Amino acid sequence: MEHKYGKALTAALALLFCAASSPVALVPSYADDVAPGSAAEKDAGAAEKQEMKSSEVTIDADTVNYSEKTGIATADGNVRIRNSEIYLTAPYVEYDSQNNVADAYSDHRENVVIVSGGNTYTGKHLKYNMTTKRGVLTQASGKSGALYMSGGNVRVMPIEDAEKMGIVRRAKRRRAVSEDVAEWQNVTATTCNFPEPHYRLVSRKVIIYPGKKTVLKNPKIYLGKTLLMTYPFDYIVGKKNEGLAPIIRYDSTKGGGFGIKGPIDIGKFGELDIAGIYWTQDIWEAKVDYSYEITDGLTLFGRSLRLYNDDTDETVWRPSWGLSYEKNGWEAGVWWAEREIIGNDDDTGSTDDYDVWRKPEIYLNTPWFDERLTGGRIRLFGSWGKYKDDSRYTSDEFTERYVYGAAYSGRPKWSLGIFKPFYGARYAAYEYPDDDASQKVTNAWFGFRYKLGSVSLSSAYRRRWVDGRSPMRWDRYYDNEYFTQTISFPLPFGRSWEKWSFSIRGQYDLKKDDIYSLRYTLTYDRHCMTWRLWYHDDRHDDEKRVGLTFFIDAYPEYQVNLGGDSGNDRKKSGDF
Repeated sequence: MEHKYGKALTAALALLFCAASSPVALVPSYADDVAPGSAAEKDAGAAEKQEMKSSEVTIDADTVNYSEKTGIATADGNVRIRNSEIYLTAPYVEYDSQNNVADAYSDHRENVVIVSGGNTYTGKHLKYNMTTKRGVLTQASGKSGALYMSGGNVRVMPIEDAEKMGIVRRAKRRRAVSEDVAEWQNVTATTCNFPEPHYRLVSRKVIIYPGKKTVLKNPKIYLGKTLLMTYPFDYIVGKKNEGLAPIIRYDSTKGGGFGIKGPIDIGKFGELDIAGIYWTQDIWEAKVDYSYEITDGLTLFGRSLRLYNDDTDETVWRPSWGLSYEKNGWEAGVWWAEREIIGNDDDTGSTDDYDVWRKPEIYLNTPWFDERLTGGRIRLFGSWGKYKDDSRYTSDEFTERYVYGAAYSGRPKWSLGIFKPFYGARYAAYEYPDDDASQKVTNAWFGFRYKLGSVSLSSAYRRRWVDGRSPMRWDRYYDNEYFTQTISFPLPFGRSWEKWSFSIRGQYDLKKDDIYSLRYTLTYDRHCMTWRLWYHDDRHDDEKRVGLTFFIDAYPEYQVNLGGDSGNDRKKSGDF
C-alpha cells in the first residue's frame, strides 16, 4: 500500500509544536525541564527569552485568583487562555508567570482543548514552558483537515535537545531558523471517521519534524481489523517520500512485472528511496533515489534508474544528479543526466523513446500568481542547458537550448447555468544557437463540467500550435488537436455510505478524424478510500492496458497503481 501522509500528519501536529515560531511551547512533566535555571532554560538566548516573555497572555475563567507572592494564577471553570499563537480551554489551569509555565487539567466531563488555525486537539493534561520550548500533552488526539489521530503522550523540544537524548539524528548543518521535534507514543492515524475505520496506521513511536516530515517507527498497517503488514523500516511520510508499496505492472513489450518500492530512513545522512521490478520477459528494472537537505529549501540529490528502452532494446543504468531549491513557490536548480529516457510523439502520432544527455540544465520557475479578473493563476518559467540524444539524425555534439515562457490555468468558482468551466494555456519559446532553428509552442485548452440528473459529464477541447523546428528529435513538437468527452453515471447498488459508478472517456483526434483512445473505469468509493478498475485502449499506439488504482480519498494525488498507465510518463519520472 502506498501512502503519503507527510503534509497531513505534519499539519495536524503543527499547532501543538508551534514553538518553532511562537513563544509558547509544550512542557514535559519532568522537573529538570521546567525548573528555573535548568540547563535548557540557560541555553536559550537572552534575546529569545525576552521576546518570549514579552508575549501577552490573557486568562479568562469563571474564577481567577492571582498570588503576588508566588506569581501563580489559578483559573477554575471554563478557562480560556490565549496569546498570539495559542487558544487553550480547560476546566482548570495553573499559570506560573515567573517561569512562564502553564498547567492545564481535564476533569471527568471535559478535556484540555487547543485550537489554532481552525484545528482542534485534545488531551488529559497539558504543560507549557514558554521559555525552554519543551512540553508534554498526555493522551493526545486531534484532527487536521481530513486526518484523525490519537495516541499516548506527545513530547516536543528543540532539535538540539532531541539529538542529545538520542531521539533523532540529523546532519550537522547551519539553519536559518530553529527547529522543534516532537515524539509521540503509540499513535493511530487514519482519514476514516468511522468508529471502526476502514484502514489505519499504528506505530509505537512517531517522530515529527513540523513542516518537513514524519517518521513512523516500524508501523503496522491495518485494513479494518486485519493486519495487512508490518513495515520493515522506518516509514517516512513527507513532501517527497512515500510508503512501502507493491508493484504490479503489465507491458505489451516486457510482459508482467512484479516488485516493491519504498523509502529507507538513513537519519543524518539524508533520505533514500529504492525500488525494483522484474518482468516476465527476463528484464529487471530498479531505482535508487537519494536526497540530502543542505539547508532550508536547498537539496542535493542523486538518482540512478535502471530502465529498459524498447526502441534500442537496452537496459542500462541512467544516472542524474544536481541541486534543487524550493521555497515559497519558487523553484530553481541545476542538474546533469545521462541516458535519460524521454518519449516524444512524431508527426504520425506514434511515440518514440530517446536516450537524452543533459550537461547540465539550469532552470527557474516563479510561484503561481493569482489573476483575479479571469479567476485563474499564472507563472513564468525558464531554463538553459546543453543536450544531445541518441537519434541517428543528431550528431554527437551537444546542442545549446534556451527556453522561456508562461503557463496559465483557471477553474473559476462561477458557472454558466449547469456548466462549470475550466481553461488554460502554455506558451514556450525554444531558442538554439543556429539562427534558423527555433520553436514557438503554444498549448491551449478549455472545457466544461456539468451534470444531467445523476449523470456527470465533462467536455474538453485541446490544441497545440507549433511554429519552427528543433534541431534535436527528443524535444521536437508537432501540431495536434483533440476533443475529449467523459461520461460517468452511478450504479444502483452498495450500502448507504458506499458509491459505485461507471465512466467512459473517449479522446478524438480532430486532425486525423479518428478515435485516439478509449478508457473504461469502474469506481468503488468506500467512504474514505477508492478503488478503480480500468481498461485503456490506446489506439494511436495500438496498445491495450488494464489495471487497478487505489487511493485514500483525502489524498487522491498519492495513488497505488496495480497495472501501469502512461509508459512515457513513467519513464520520464522513473516511477515504477
